Amino acid sequence: MKQSVFRCGNWIVTLSIIAAAAIYLTLVWLPGRRTIKAMQAQLGNKQQFIDQATDMPTALVAAQRELQENEAAVAQWENAAPRRKELPTLYGDINALAKDAGLAITRFDPQPFQTHEQIREIPLTIGCTGTFAQVFDFLREVESMPATIWSKLLRIEKIEGTRGDVQCELDLVIFSNNPQNSDYAGYIN
Repeated sequence: MKQSVFRCGNWIVTLSIIAAAAIYLTLVWLPGRRTIKAMQAQLGNKQQFIDQATDMPTALVAAQRELQENEAAVAQWENAAPRRKELPTLYGDINALAKDAGLAITRFDPQPFQTHEQIREIPLTIGCTGTFAQVFDFLREVESMPATIWSKLLRIEKIEGTRGDVQCELDLVIFSNNPQNSDYAGYIN
């Protein structure tokens, strides 16, 4: 009989331990584990933020250097961009380049300005005759000028009855700063 009570007591102790473990598991350990996981996630996020923050000075220095390079390029362009009062001289320089290349100018027609927010386009149509090599030399010299000049249209046709002469029609666009832009209020036109 003692053995039966002892066995029954063992079961009660065992069941009590299991019940206490289940209560501890559901009321203490699982909620604590969830809290620990949430804190680990927060810690990971904060560590990632700190890692990114330590890279910020390097990125900031690189961005500052790039900004300075861009500002220097813009200042260089502004200095080379022709002002309105310099246009007659620029037109004369282009005309002289054509004559130096050996071309005969048949048309030199400045067009009305096209003003945009930051820049101004100054179209210029040039007609000339000469050899293909002379046209090529002229274009090379125009592209090497300090002002920003684009060749928008180039039309070359052989002149009948000549020994290699061509007729050339060239639409150029000269870019200048827009003096009405408030960002460049110090820019003298």
